Amino acid sequence: MLAKLIFLAVIACAMSQVLVYPGGGGGGYVEAPQPYHFSYDSVNPVEGAHHYHEETSDATNSRTGSYGYTDANGITRRVDYVADAGGFRATVTTNEPGTAASAPADVHFNSPYSH
Repeated sequence: MLAKLIFLAVIACAMSQVLVYPGGGGGGYVEAPQPYHFSYDSVNPVEGAHHYHEETSDATNSRTGSYGYTDANGITRRVDYVADAGGFRATVTTNEPGTAASAPADVHFNSPYSH
């Protein structure tokens, strides 16, 4: 019985090490932000939809960009955004029915419609 108790105690100690130190190395090293730029522009010839996205990041890890689409019926949405130390801010320009010009939560909507 004592042997079983000691065995279970050893297993419990071993498991606590796994839970306390879940592994993963790295030693806390964090690499400096690397500036980048990417973009894509895609047109679906079957549906006639156009999708795009462009983003740029700088050495301070700030990002600016835009993305959007135009569907076969001419409905468009474009989102211009900034993500930096001040947070995420966006301006949405659209002609989607049911939208209205507004500014909730630091997002500005530009729309030809009103409620």
